[in-house]
Amino acid sequence: MDVEQANELYELAYRMAAEATRLRDALETEFLSQQITGVVDDDYDLGRVVSVEQVLGGYVNLSFAVVTRAADGEHRYFVRKYNRYADENEICFEHALTCHINSRDHIAAEVYPNKLGRTLVTREELLDGQRIPRFFAVYELLGGEDRYTWVKNRCTDAEFESGGRMLARFHALAHDFDPGGFARHQPPIMEFLRTLGETFTSCADRAADTKFGECLFSRLPGVFEVLRKGAAIEPRLAGMPYIPVHCDYHPGNLKWVGEEAVALFDFDWSKLDYRLFDVAEGIVYFCSSWEGPDDGEIRLDKARLFVRAYQEEAARYAMPGPMSEAELACLPRMVANANLYVLNWDITAYDCARDPDVDEYLFFLTHQLAFMEYIEAHQDELAALAASAATVGVASSGSEGGGSAA
Repeated sequence: MDVEQANELYELAYRMAAEATRLRDALETEFLSQQITGVVDDDYDLGRVVSVEQVLGGYVNLSFAVVTRAADGEHRYFVRKYNRYADENEICFEHALTCHINSRDHIAAEVYPNKLGRTLVTREELLDGQRIPRFFAVYELLGGEDRYTWVKNRCTDAEFESGGRMLARFHALAHDFDPGGFARHQPPIMEFLRTLGETFTSCADRAADTKFGECLFSRLPGVFEVLRKGAAIEPRLAGMPYIPVHCDYHPGNLKWVGEEAVALFDFDWSKLDYRLFDVAEGIVYFCSSWEGPDDGEIRLDKARLFVRAYQEEAARYAMPGPMSEAELACLPRMVANANLYVLNWDITAYDCARDPDVDEYLFFLTHQLAFMEYIEAHQDELAALAASAATVGVASSGSEGGGSAA
C-alpha cells in the first residue's frame, strides 16, 4: 500500500466513523424517547406523552422533561432514568425521605406513584451484551431556575446565605426520618474513609497508562496522609447529630428565584450520617473555586457566610439545632474529609465510565487535589471561621440533636 492509498483509506474510515457516531447518537435519542414515553404512558395515570426532552448536565443519572396531555390540559413532569448500578432499596430510601420532608414543608420534588402505588418502575434493557434492570421515577417538575452546577458555583453573597439556610431547613425537616428497611449501602463517612486508600490505589493502577492515572499515582502519598489525619477525629464525633444527609449539596441541586433557594433536589446520594459531614461537604461544593484568580482555593469568606447562615437558621429549630462547639471544633478536618469524598467520585466515575473524557476528568481531579492542599494549608483559618460561628445559638454539647451515632 502506497502513501496515496493509505491516505484515501484513512479518509474513508474517518468519514465512516463520523457517520457511525451520528447514527449511534440518533438511535440513542430515539431509544430513550420511546423508552420514557412507554414508562409514563403505560405505568402512570398522568395523561399521554406529547414530548420528551433530555435535561443535560448530570453525570450519574439521565433526566428528562416530559409533557403529557390529559383531559384537564397539558402537564409537565421530570423523569429520571437511574444509572445502571442503582439499587432498588436505595431508591426507595430516597423516595421515602423526600416524602417525609415534603409532609412538613414542600421543599423537594414530589415523587409520583404509578398505577400499582409504587414510586419506581423497572424495565429491562440490553447493555454491554447483557439484559439488566433499569429503574425509572416520575417527579414534580420544580419551579425556579437551574442557575449553577457543582463546578459553576459563583454564587452571590445572598445566595451563599440562602444555601446555608436551606441546608439547615432540610436537616430540621429530616432529622427524625425513620427509613424502615430502606438504606443506602454506602457506609457513613468515617467508615467510608477507611476504604478509600485501596480504592484510589486500584483505580490508579487501572489508569496507569493515561494522564489521569499518572497524575493520581503521583499524588497518592499526599492523599494517604490526609486520609490518616481525617480518620483521627472519629472518637471526637461520638454523640453528634447523626441524621439523614443530602450528601450532594451543591448550588446545582437547588432551584433559585431571585437570590433565594426555593427547592432542593437530587436526593439519590442521601443516607444517614453525621450532620457535620453534610455541612462540610456543602462548604466544599459551594465555596470551591474552579476559575478566576482564586482558582483551586476554598473561598473562606464565602464559607463564613454559608456557615453563619446555617447556624442562624438551625437555631430556629429544636432538632438538630445549630452546630455545637464540639461539632465546630471538628469542622476544619471534616471539610478535608468531605473533599476526599468528592475526590472519590472524580476517581471512581472515571474508572467506571465506558469511554471517559480524560481531559474532563483530569480537570476534576487536579482541582480536587488543589482543594485538598488548600484545605490542609488553611486549617487554622477554617478553625477561626468555625469558632466565629459558635456565637450563633450554639448548644453546649455535641450530644444535643437529632439522634446519635451507633
